[in-house]
Amino acid sequence: MHYSTTAVSLWKVVLSQIIFYFILEDFVFYWGHRILHTKWLYKHVHSVHHEYATPFGLTSEYAHPAEILFLGFATIVGPAITGPHLMTLWLWMVLRVLETVEAHCGYHFPWSLSNFIPLYGGADFHDYHHRLLYTKSGNYSSTFVYMDWIFGTDKGYRKLKALKSFGIEDDPKQM
Repeated sequence: MHYSTTAVSLWKVVLSQIIFYFILEDFVFYWGHRILHTKWLYKHVHSVHHEYATPFGLTSEYAHPAEILFLGFATIVGPAITGPHLMTLWLWMVLRVLETVEAHCGYHFPWSLSNFIPLYGGADFHDYHHRLLYTKSGNYSSTFVYMDWIFGTDKGYRKLKALKSFGIEDDPKQM
């Protein structure tokens, strides 16, 4: 009986830390990614990541070394604050890698979390970000899209989704 109580409380801690990490990572990543889309930083740093207008899984980690350090901070800030158990840290890192590869895979799978979790971005959301280059792309969020929604940086994407729901294809230059 004591073992199961301890196991349940351990998983509550792990789950609460992972949720905290996602929320914090989304907030920090959004602002860091948005800053990378300013003219100078885009030209000298972030444009490396955008060399692929049609991303695929491996492009998720294809970036300038400065960007890897800069945006990598978003991934490690949560664990740095909480000092997690090693298993929690491994789980967090695995989830982050799986999410970013899925977001860059260029395909919306039927089992994508975006089909089940309303605020989850997924490949479709991030593909839009890569199809419009330079500073006006929007969709700067990492995993969940609430920051783009709050700051209106997903308006073009939402407009495209609305047009597609009516069967109208678009020209990205018009967005």
